[in-house]
Amino acid sequence: MFVLLVGPKGSGKSHIGRVLEQKLGVHFFHVEPLWIAYYSQCKAAGHEPTVPGGISVVHPKIKEAIRTHEHVCIETTGASPEILADLLSLASARDTLVARINVPLELCLERINSRDQTHQIPMDVETVKRVYRLSTAANVHSALILDNTALSEAEIVALFENALTPR
Repeated sequence: MFVLLVGPKGSGKSHIGRVLEQKLGVHFFHVEPLWIAYYSQCKAAGHEPTVPGGISVVHPKIKEAIRTHEHVCIETTGASPEILADLLSLASARDTLVARINVPLELCLERINSRDQTHQIPMDVETVKRVYRLSTAANVHSALILDNTALSEAEIVALFENALTPR
């Protein structure tokens, strides 16, 4: 199963991915460091990064993880329709579980300000707000919708356990 967590920055997607990995054995593939590396490579080569260029570098690695693990979880803001569409094409629709993560903007900003930014794409507050608007407006059919204002690990596990059980 390919689990795609869709939600704004600071909505808790990485936390949910790590819980799924620790508690349910789902391989959490944190993609943000790959995008950061792509941006760095572009800068070093003296050219501007592009969405198609990033997709061509990052998404084959996700596809390989899907081939080699029973369950793979990744995260996206869904703010880029091009990235979201390509992610949704990496596995069949019946083998893809989309989970929408909802959190108020104020809580996202609070979480972003209080976390380690080492493996996060840096964004100023206005960019975070713009990405939030794009993310919440993203048109994607979600099998699960989570209000992640204060979900416990046990609640996260319960929400995903049935969806990951073979039918």
